[in-house]
Amino acid sequence: MKKDNVSELVELSKKGDDTAFELLFTSFKSRLHNSLFKILRNFHETEDIVQQAFIRAWEKIDTFKGDSHFFTWLYRIGFNLAISKIKRNKEDQIDEGFEQTLKSSSNVHIDAEKNELYKKVEGLIRLLPEEQRTAYILCEIDSKNYDEISIITSVPVGTVRSRIFRARKFLLDGLKEQI
Repeated sequence: MKKDNVSELVELSKKGDDTAFELLFTSFKSRLHNSLFKILRNFHETEDIVQQAFIRAWEKIDTFKGDSHFFTWLYRIGFNLAISKIKRNKEDQIDEGFEQTLKSSSNVHIDAEKNELYKKVEGLIRLLPEEQRTAYILCEIDSKNYDEISIITSVPVGTVRSRIFRARKFLLDGLKEQI
């Protein structure tokens, strides 16, 4: 389409002539699609961005000053929309990736370290004297308070505290030696 015709269609569009804008749409749709496809590399996303660019151009046609060719102005609108889309997609991918990393046990190194630490603690708990091991397990694993442990083991609360304290110290010292 000749530049004179484009300028005329733009002026008519500024006055609200939707038929003139439809002619601009049919004239530049494929060209804009081809240009933006090189950026987005996805046919359907490009289709969406092209439609959004024309909608935005229709809404803002009165701001077009004519300093550049209409397609240059339209392309800039489409380009900005495409870049925004890419940024959103990257942020979504990062968020999804981060969530998946937190949810899954795909980080083998961290899982191995956790498993190794768990085995060390488990081994040390087995080495505890029976009364300390029982008090520690009731407190730390079964989440019982000192009074409940006192009733379960039939020993005074002070003895329960002492046993749990000694068990924690033994475990801490044992882990310090192994790490």
